[in-house]
Amino acid sequence: MKRDSIKKGRSINSFDLLPALRTARIILLFPLALLRLFLVFIISLLTVIFGQIWLILFGFTRNLQSAVMQSWGKSIIFVCGIKVHKNKKPGAGNFIIMPNHRSYTDIFLVAAYSPAGFVAKAELMNWPLLKTGARLTNSIFVSRTDIKSLISTMHKIKSSVDKQIPVAIFPEGTTSKGPLTRPFKNGSFKIAADAKIPVIPMAIHYKDIKDSWIDNDTFVVHFLKQMSKPVTKVFICYGTPHYNSDYKILQKTTREQIDQMLTRMIKKVQP
Repeated sequence: MKRDSIKKGRSINSFDLLPALRTARIILLFPLALLRLFLVFIISLLTVIFGQIWLILFGFTRNLQSAVMQSWGKSIIFVCGIKVHKNKKPGAGNFIIMPNHRSYTDIFLVAAYSPAGFVAKAELMNWPLLKTGARLTNSIFVSRTDIKSLISTMHKIKSSVDKQIPVAIFPEGTTSKGPLTRPFKNGSFKIAADAKIPVIPMAIHYKDIKDSWIDNDTFVVHFLKQMSKPVTKVFICYGTPHYNSDYKILQKTTREQIDQMLTRMIKKVQP
């Protein structure tokens, strides 16, 4: 009994130390996080400047879109110390890729390894550099409360896929810490079903649950807290492309496949 009490006491004391150690790490490595934030801005700025010059001189092409997305995403992943473990993406040329959503970091990951144009809410147009960046990456902004905007978005997605430029949509519509997915929105699946576009499920899992960007943290505050770590570990798994003319079945099978991949990854990385 006494030995059990000692073990229990040690466990409690160790647990109590974790927040203090985390705070100490953030303070000590704050300059690293600040440097990374600065580099993210510089990389984004330079990508937009050189991309805009190329756009003016040679016009928009799939090669430009892919090069901009991949170079931007991989550069940010590198400077932020993000270590990625992933399987191979299916080689389909025309598809909608649908990842679960944990953090803004998901955007860098999709850009780096699945250079698709994003479908994002119209409010993000106010973010610095995004308006110009959208033209380079063939990204689409949609107002979810405007029927005309939704119809226009459907046509833009089909047009993009027809040009062999895939589209990325986060079907949950918001971020969560998991462990599995939140309910999916209907709209993106209706578009895929009506336009006969294959869907590739993509599962994203962060080893540190605090990497999820949720609650009331602003981008800068969360970035400075989480990017003070030397390394951020993330796991990516692509599912198999599938299509169904019934959007409800397409939605159900996509969510089930992502949840299955997340479950396998969680079990694999648990200590």
